[in-house]
Amino acid sequence: MQRQGSSASLIELALIIVLIAIIVLSILLILGDDMRLWIINTIQGLLAGR
Repeated sequence: MQRQGSSASLIELALIIVLIAIIVLSILLILGDDMRLWIINTIQGLLAGR
């Protein structure tokens, strides 16, 4: 059997991962279009320099 502390730390880790995922998704929803345009412009700039 697992110790109680071990399962509690796994739950805490899962909650932290879920919180980080929510934050990242929120940022992507807010900045999604700007970020997409920036990535496209950067890639086009790199390819044009070849």
